[in-house]
Amino acid sequence: MNIGIDAHMLGHQETGNETYILELVRALSQFHSTDTFFVYVENPEALPESVRAAPHMRIIQLKSRSGVARLLVEFPRLAARHRLDVLHFSYNAPLRLPVGCATVVTIHDISFEEHPEWFPRPLRAFLKWSVPRSARMAAAVTTDTECAKADIVRLYQLPPSKVQVTPYAAHTRFQPITDADAIVSTRRKYNTSDHFVLAVCNMQPRKNLVRLMQAFARAKQKYTLVHKLVLVGQQLWLSSDVLTQARALGDDVVMTGYVPDADLPLLYNAADIFAYPSLYEGFGLPVLEAMACGAAVITSNLSSLPEVSGDAARLVDPYNVDDMALALHEIARDESVRTVWRARGLARARLFSWERTAEQTLQVYHLAARAPRAQTAEPANVPIGVRD
Repeated sequence: MNIGIDAHMLGHQETGNETYILELVRALSQFHSTDTFFVYVENPEALPESVRAAPHMRIIQLKSRSGVARLLVEFPRLAARHRLDVLHFSYNAPLRLPVGCATVVTIHDISFEEHPEWFPRPLRAFLKWSVPRSARMAAAVTTDTECAKADIVRLYQLPPSKVQVTPYAAHTRFQPITDADAIVSTRRKYNTSDHFVLAVCNMQPRKNLVRLMQAFARAKQKYTLVHKLVLVGQQLWLSSDVLTQARALGDDVVMTGYVPDADLPLLYNAADIFAYPSLYEGFGLPVLEAMACGAAVITSNLSSLPEVSGDAARLVDPYNVDDMALALHEIARDESVRTVWRARGLARARLFSWERTAEQTLQVYHLAARAPRAQTAEPANVPIGVRD
């Protein structure tokens, strides 16, 4: 089969979405496959050399920088030119593809449906128009967890058999690091202090960073927490409240912005606690990355996070600042408690692998190629005000 994969987001620092497609392609490139994979990227250098050199991988540079132009014009042309049997997209797929080319769509979560108030109006309008159409027209949909699948099936009224769960994993670079000098150097580089709580996520409302900072401040006041709070991630949208709260806490909060991939394992290893009190996740990959590095993890008792973390994280009510403050105190004060959570996290992370994800996804591709084609003749009316 000829299988196409939309990887245009590589090199755009899109965190979870980018990590998913990169690790999927990397794992597929290591298979001894009779299928040919066409990987469509804006910048081929964003792919590792091992992927570019694999004999069954064809790296194709996209010409258009416009998402609308890619979906409406470039991808249909590429599908015809490369005689694709399957074309895999994240969230948004073309309304029309050549006869014989099936679509697989990955939807990590539908937070824009469940909590539209967390998104800017133009982005929300585009996603609410495009994603359900893409899901209904696709031959198959993949998602991260059973929790995310249940949301997609319920809201988009899809047959459960159409939505396949392909859990993700931490990259092998996320592992315990015993180089004490490297840990000290990382703390110095990011001005973290010797003891700190780490949060890794883009700054947007659902990540719940304002309440995390409030809980951190309460723990310092009530329990004399000696740590700093280190926030790793880019500012995306509706992040002004996060910046205001961070400024109010002064030097106790360190905001690093985007951190290179090579430094993330060091930060996970250097932290006393990893906190991820998100209000809604399709998966929550940073939780697994932190566990793979041996960090003690605090995360939410909502959405997919209990499914991903199992019994290996201290679960909290993310709307309850006192609950989060108590969890920070319990883990920060006692090394033996941290040791227990670290051991559980390491064991949990070993249950996931990108090779398994790729195997499951490849099965979906083959099922999609044999599935009846959905109707693809909807009018291409893009909502007014939406821009790429």
